[in-house]
Amino acid sequence: MNPFLNPVFAMRMLTRYLADPGRAWRATPQQLRRYQDRALRRTIRYAWKVPLYRQKWTEAGIKPGDIQGIEDLDKLPLITKQELIEAFPDGIVPPGYDTDSAYQVGTSGSSGQPMKMYKDMEYITVEALAGVRQLKAYGMNWRKTRITNIGDFSVPGTTDEESLKKGLLGNLSAFFSLDNYQNLYTGEEARTLMEQMDAFQPELLIGYTSVLMGLATLKRNGHGRRVNPRVVISSGEVLDYYSRRYLQDAFEAPVVDLYATTEGGSIAFECLDQEFHINSDFVHIEILDRVGIAVPSGEFGSLVITRLYPGGTPIIRYTGLNDIAALARQEGSCGMHTPLLQQLEGRKKDAIILPDGSIYPPATFPMPLATAAERFDTLKIQRFQVVQRAIDDILIRVMFQEGRDDAMAAALLDAIREEYRRDLLGDDVQLVVEEVDEVETPEGYVSPPIVISHLDRRHIEEALL
Repeated sequence: MNPFLNPVFAMRMLTRYLADPGRAWRATPQQLRRYQDRALRRTIRYAWKVPLYRQKWTEAGIKPGDIQGIEDLDKLPLITKQELIEAFPDGIVPPGYDTDSAYQVGTSGSSGQPMKMYKDMEYITVEALAGVRQLKAYGMNWRKTRITNIGDFSVPGTTDEESLKKGLLGNLSAFFSLDNYQNLYTGEEARTLMEQMDAFQPELLIGYTSVLMGLATLKRNGHGRRVNPRVVISSGEVLDYYSRRYLQDAFEAPVVDLYATTEGGSIAFECLDQEFHINSDFVHIEILDRVGIAVPSGEFGSLVITRLYPGGTPIIRYTGLNDIAALARQEGSCGMHTPLLQQLEGRKKDAIILPDGSIYPPATFPMPLATAAERFDTLKIQRFQVVQRAIDDILIRVMFQEGRDDAMAAALLDAIREEYRRDLLGDDVQLVVEEVDEVETPEGYVSPPIVISHLDRRHIEEALL
């Protein structure tokens, strides 16, 4: 049965729809914190029924009444991805939970072993309200704006396929036409995607950074004349400085970052002023050091999330995202009162680790390449990829657009080597910078990542710890 036909459920979701998206503007930081405290208490009471959490908390001597708000959150033990994997299926939902009516979704496994969890329609609908908020920040409307989402609709079980296509849109289609939505598969050839978008004429374009880069190259070469989005959203991969410039130049539109995950939903997004707003009334973020202690704002650490609404599989003090980030010291200036991320640096496993112990996350390491490109005042680099073959051996692949000048390309490759030698690598690391026709898409990835590390996983974890 369509849950929106249930008047109790429909009224509850309507109430949240009217209240939740606008809270970021309407509530003060103090009111947001009080809301977080109330939401956390409800979530803790729900999670106490879930065997995995009840066992962990009981072993730690914690009861639900001990957690009265966000300030008490660090009393709870951390939850790892491996623990969720081992507790699946019965240990990650309350006894008697109707898993047949829920949506089973999973992570891709590109950062390790895949993890599965359950989401019900209330969970999915509340997740979607963060997207309504994001559209509001861009002056857009979920019912009127033409939206192209290039996501992972490859197989059942992906978040895009289950939560978005089957769950949310599938149930809402009984009440709305939804003709303003175009869902495309990220694995399609770029020209095919561009042709489909050209017919649709999206106002908002959402996709993986690497997929958007391929489309941007086509756009710069005259394809997709009617693909002129007002805003481009990059999600699912690191949005580095050079890629943002390349996309903005091609589409002549603002390019903003979205931080969304299977486990946490829409965690944070950039407004048009490029302030990275945390949806703190939906998801609480902690940035922790190597021993699990919160680091001061402005310092990088491991990102830990707590989802602040019950239902399905609760996510509380979850470490499994393996991302590096920092909280901003300042408040936003655009009118939203939610806290800010200073920067999202990317996955730990994609960090570049040098012999002297220096660690460069995937958002930071491309900066010398961007600097070299700016010296030549060029955006002719279509894609690039960093491959760490050993602790002292790095390969940088550079893919140019067709029709580039040979002399300029050779000089730019030399400049990239020079920038990396001077700014990051010194003389102790073997560096190869080479032109390629294509970059690599490793097994488990839906598109080519910026960084591929062949270092032993334990080596990476030890360095980051």
